[in-house]
Amino acid sequence: MDRSAIMKASLVIASSLYTGLVSADVIFSCDTTNGKQVMVQNVGEQIEYAFGDDLENPELLLSVPRNDASTWQWKGIGRYMGYSVTLPNGQYTYTAFYSVDRMTEGFPLTSGITVANKNQHIATIYCLSNTLNESLQGIDLKDDE
Repeated sequence: MDRSAIMKASLVIASSLYTGLVSADVIFSCDTTNGKQVMVQNVGEQIEYAFGDDLENPELLLSVPRNDASTWQWKGIGRYMGYSVTLPNGQYTYTAFYSVDRMTEGFPLTSGITVANKNQHIATIYCLSNTLNESLQGIDLKDDE
């Protein structure tokens, strides 16, 4: 076997072993109203975003340094209690969010992903509320500007 092939195989094995050592915490996931899935994970020094029909082979996969990601945390005032995490990707941003209307009976929840290009809203993709899994409250990221 060629020496370079052995080195490549060793690197692949080593990187997969290292990846297995870094724990990934899902901080947001859901099935969307357009039949896709979304997942945001806290992976050590990175925040990862995956979106698509099959998250094993996502249509979009981002890995953003924690220092580049940001959060919006409810300040305890107002009708809507909400939390979000925003991930930049060049001129685009992807924001995973959830919000609860505290003034409406049953406290309806809204959640999903917003996509913006140069701060111009492009799309909002909503979650099916019964599939939402989130732990955005109190996440240790810089505040949204």
